[in-house]
Amino acid sequence: MRDRYSRRHVLRTLAACAAASLPSLSSAESAKRGRIDVHHHMVPPLLDVWTARHWSPEVSLEAMDKYGTETAMLSATGLPPAFADLFYDGSERARGLVRKVNEYGAKVVSDRPQRFGFFAALPLPAADATLKEIEYAFDTLKADGVAVFSNTGSKWLGDPAFSPIFEELHRRKAVVFIHPSVPNCCRNLVSGIPDTVLEFDFDTTRAVTSLLYNGVLGRMPDIRFIVNHSGAAVPVMSGRIRDEVRGQDGIAIPNGQTGAWDQMRKLYFEVAHAAYPAPLGALMKFAPVSQFLFGTDFPVWPYSTTADQLPNTKLSSQTKHALDRGNAERLFPRLKA
Repeated sequence: MRDRYSRRHVLRTLAACAAASLPSLSSAESAKRGRIDVHHHMVPPLLDVWTARHWSPEVSLEAMDKYGTETAMLSATGLPPAFADLFYDGSERARGLVRKVNEYGAKVVSDRPQRFGFFAALPLPAADATLKEIEYAFDTLKADGVAVFSNTGSKWLGDPAFSPIFEELHRRKAVVFIHPSVPNCCRNLVSGIPDTVLEFDFDTTRAVTSLLYNGVLGRMPDIRFIVNHSGAAVPVMSGRIRDEVRGQDGIAIPNGQTGAWDQMRKLYFEVAHAAYPAPLGALMKFAPVSQFLFGTDFPVWPYSTTADQLPNTKLSSQTKHALDRGNAERLFPRLKA
């Protein structure tokens, strides 16, 4: 009798712990509210590229209302790979462009604070200018986080040159959204295949591995990184990425392979254009539900490419709520109220 009771007690305890790891899933009020889309693009009118989409806040709101999204986190990253070059050439023009983009995003949010948030752009790799923009974005514009590209043309995010920037973001416990781009090495790599077909997700994986192997994830645990497209290739390659830690010189990962595994699984993963059964299945085998976020990559991709796929995954009601908004409420407490 004692053994049976003990077994039941252990099972109940484990179940309670699992439930506690999910954010506010019992909140009826939260469950009735719409989704929070963390991968949603703005195209400020000041940009003279990628204008064919004819984007405006009203365009986003129409799609959001149709698909049950209450709030979208705007970022100015949904443009051709060459768009990153406008931010990353280190010039005064680039710094001015970043400032104008951020002020535009802040204005959209101030007009409709419950419908929009925004991730500020940063003028990497110019460290001093980037630190100033972080201060302005958070302290004056009240940004919800920052968005960075997976590379700056020839450097990835874990490069030691960016350490002062990530140290400041760590001090602020910032949310950092990683958006893919194509590095100089790999543009027009395969004839007949657009760069965005493969290189976007491969480069996201390079960026995450760079952050891991250079010790950024271990040294700066208070940064909340959001990885795009259900983690790109990270869930599928995670075992290999972890195993290669062994015997490699110059890798700064606390606790070795165990630390590598834990640090990768603590990242947040949004599901834009990767809610198909295969990528989402890989993500669910890899990371806990507490790390899932909803995203769409709108207007680069129609809302339907993500939203219409989610019913095919047959998620539980708890997992669905955590993905739709529960986890995002933990990242952005202002949206919970």
